[in-house]
Amino acid sequence: MNRSRCTERTTEALGPSHAHEFRILTAPALGHTHLMLLYTYAVNGTGEDGHTHMFQGHTRMAAGSHFHRVIGSTGPAVPLPDGSHYHEVTGELDDEPFQPKGGYYTTILSVPRHVHSYRGRSGPPIGVEPPGW
Repeated sequence: MNRSRCTERTTEALGPSHAHEFRILTAPALGHTHLMLLYTYAVNGTGEDGHTHMFQGHTRMAAGSHFHRVIGSTGPAVPLPDGSHYHEVTGELDDEPFQPKGGYYTTILSVPRHVHSYRGRSGPPIGVEPPGW
């Protein structure tokens, strides 16, 4: 096989590898909310190519009692005038309330299962190399 004839998309053509941070307050349920502080998995992309990111994590504890897991994907890249972009997310948290116990998590039976919805937008790309690197 003649490798010189193989065509590969370059990093420049794909856009820079980057991630995004999200800070979102969930909608209330059972009289409380949760803060979601998440980072997406890194992908290559630009504000013009419609790329998306996957994410997973968990919320902060609510009133010291429990947290929820979250898994999802962002909407497509939304370009900004400065050439960067952001992503929007919307969804619902896992309905099972958890609590840390020793080195693992356990379901809290004293807190009823409940769902929090969330909606928000990311910050700009993080982890992008400066121009000229």
